[in-house]
Amino acid sequence: MTTASTFRPSATVLDSSVRARGVLWFLVLAFGASWVPWAIVWAAGYSLDDPVVQLLTAAFVPAVAAIVTRRWITREGFSDAGLRPRLRGAWSSYLIAALLPVAVLATALAAAAVAGVWDVAAWNFGRDDLTFVAIAVVVPIVAAPVFWGEEFGWTAYLRDRLVPGRPFATTVATGLIWGVWHWPLPWVGYFGAGGTATDAVVAMLMWLPLSVLLEFVIGWLWSRSGSVWPPAILHGGSNLVVAVGLERFVDPGANASAVTLLMCAAYVPVVLLIVGTTRVRRRAAIGAEQ
Repeated sequence: MTTASTFRPSATVLDSSVRARGVLWFLVLAFGASWVPWAIVWAAGYSLDDPVVQLLTAAFVPAVAAIVTRRWITREGFSDAGLRPRLRGAWSSYLIAALLPVAVLATALAAAAVAGVWDVAAWNFGRDDLTFVAIAVVVPIVAAPVFWGEEFGWTAYLRDRLVPGRPFATTVATGLIWGVWHWPLPWVGYFGAGGTATDAVVAMLMWLPLSVLLEFVIGWLWSRSGSVWPPAILHGGSNLVVAVGLERFVDPGANASAVTLLMCAAYVPVVLLIVGTTRVRRRAAIGAEQ
């Protein structure tokens, strides 16, 4: 994988101590300002299944943590923050971000049918399903400002600073940290809630491979576009098209871990394609230089 530093050189030229201080403070702010409100929500008897509660607690915390870190802790500014849409130069990244979730959902549904957890013959395609399919490309674009709240933190700030110059390692590390950040959610009424403690623990663990796989796709879009907006669209599509689609079509009451497993299975070939084509291009570039 190429790195986002191709577009944002300041991420790699920071003094190592400044970079380390920024990463530490970003993580403290992102985790602390999210987990504490989630604990309060749990103690007060509310649930994160409520979109309003989600927005009021942690939806924008990673972005705020990145802003505070950039502006007041490291004072590095926002020149490499990817805020510009770059629509003219990155239009293909926007197209991929909008269409890929539909393809991933189709792959996940095929996997569900092969695995026997979705009875296609018994499926009645109704008007609501048709509406869902019709707006599947539009909804992630409309919702992108909400998912910017996470991507401006995890991708546009953290991933370029964790392991500079090692795109594979920094992608895995970012995905794992992002996955751990989600760990309280099964306990406070979100994805994976409603079952036993064992179900919640399994859901926590399943967040890790899903987050790593997603970060490969998100990081690739970030690198090729130089903008945070295609990653935000892809993230929205993963949540609102792939996850919601699986819950709708496979089984409205399906176990969350089963849905997550299907999502992982569907993202694996996408990640393999990204990694494979990137390595081929890198080798070709090295050969051309020689």
